[in-house]
Amino acid sequence: MNCIPVAALLFAASTYCSAAVAQQVEFDLDDVLAVGETEVAYGLDLIMTAASPTRIALEALLDLRDFQERLPGLLAEFRISDDCGSRTDLTEIAVEAEGDVVAVTGLIDRQSFECNRINETDFRRGAETERLEVAFGAAASASLSGRCLTFELVDLSVDFADSVEDPESLGEDLEGLRVILLEVARRFLGERPLCLELLPPELASLDPVFKSGGPREIENGGLGLYIDGSIDVSTKTMLDLLRFLQREEIIPGPP
Repeated sequence: MNCIPVAALLFAASTYCSAAVAQQVEFDLDDVLAVGETEVAYGLDLIMTAASPTRIALEALLDLRDFQERLPGLLAEFRISDDCGSRTDLTEIAVEAEGDVVAVTGLIDRQSFECNRINETDFRRGAETERLEVAFGAAASASLSGRCLTFELVDLSVDFADSVEDPESLGEDLEGLRVILLEVARRFLGERPLCLELLPPELASLDPVFKSGGPREIENGGLGLYIDGSIDVSTKTMLDLLRFLQREEIIPGPP
């Protein structure tokens, strides 16, 4: 996220809110963030309310519907595993928000191959011996710790994508794929928390404190993320913010 527009908004809002405790202001910001080599648009709806003479409460809603739309492409042909005897891909991903959870559906495509040993360390993959497509559905929620949101699975189901001749004989394969997907998803999500760095290090004195946060549905299935917290607006903090904005030429410098 671009910190400069947010910092300017904070300065304008904090100056206004500090005039009277009952005041409340709201800003809308549109910008882009980088996800790998892809630029993703987002919207930020920020509400600020004076909570005390030195603290402003923040309610923020991130509109991530563009990211939601692009995610299937970003994860296209995501490879879960690849070794001599098998290859497992993740395909046809779809993401939808449902209240305070994120629903993810897709297909697991597993191919089995003949595997010939060349020596103790090298193998040669042979012809395909079996192919199995499994549809999955998962639901994820998020918990806030400090300034980071960590997503975690709350539900996962798998089933054959197409009819199979003898589903009972493939029951162990189906359960094995579910266990693999569960392990990969939990590791992937656990290692990639979403940390809320809305401000540059120079503005650490704003002391942002986040009380809660998580997914929130926007309109019909749109992916959003809400954040509830507060920042410090003491005189020293406002002077730090003013100097930062002048240094970045967001507002005019001193005469």
